[in-house]
Amino acid sequence: TCRGPPIPPSCRRRKGDRIFCLRTGSVYLSYNNVSSLKMLVAKDDWVLSSESNQVRLYTLEEDKFLSFHMEMLVHVDTAQAFLLLSDLRRRPEWDKHCRSVELVQQVDEDDAIYHVISPALGGDPKPQDFIILASRRKPCDIGEPYVIALRSVTLPTHRETPEYRRGETVCSGFCFWREGDQLTKVSYYNQATPGVLKYVTTNVTGLSSEFYTTFKACEQFLLDNRNDLAPSLQTL
Repeated sequence: TCRGPPIPPSCRRRKGDRIFCLRTGSVYLSYNNVSSLKMLVAKDDWVLSSESNQVRLYTLEEDKFLSFHMEMLVHVDTAQAFLLLSDLRRRPEWDKHCRSVELVQQVDEDDAIYHVISPALGGDPKPQDFIILASRRKPCDIGEPYVIALRSVTLPTHRETPEYRRGETVCSGFCFWREGDQLTKVSYYNQATPGVLKYVTTNVTGLSSEFYTTFKACEQFLLDNRNDLAPSLQTL
């Protein structure tokens, strides 16, 4: 749907609002997930930090958060790019920061919860894990992007375990704009939490090879699989 319900006070962002309840909270969390990403995208004080081989990196400093977004043009149909990246289980194919991704719960056609395991950061002996709500949305009006919004939630069935350090994604995701026939602008956004701020700051400096390499691997993944969509997904 293009319009979400009003968010009651009990579902607004505060400590504890990431608990995912299928009976009462799923609609509001999904709506909040998408709207938070759209608000981040719409901010007008993004600063171009660097550009390398048609990959651009923008940053935004705001309160305690350092947000960044990367963008590139890819010769892939917009709906295909959207579908390929909306299944997080395929992300390890191009993103070395995702060691494995398991689908925990298919909430509805456009919302799913995943358990993501990432390598350890900054000398930490433990790998990180995340419980991620992924909400995908088609554009409602001409000129609007396709959206894949990502945020952390908590589930009673997937509590923190001793073998992993539980990470948190406050607001991140992809937006896709149609730039022409078989041409798509792909943008990735991330609002970095204090726990990964040092890592992000190090990589933002000069568009490090790690950020650049990951985003270019995403481009190659889209190109390699642009004709390889499951028939059941060819409905957009």
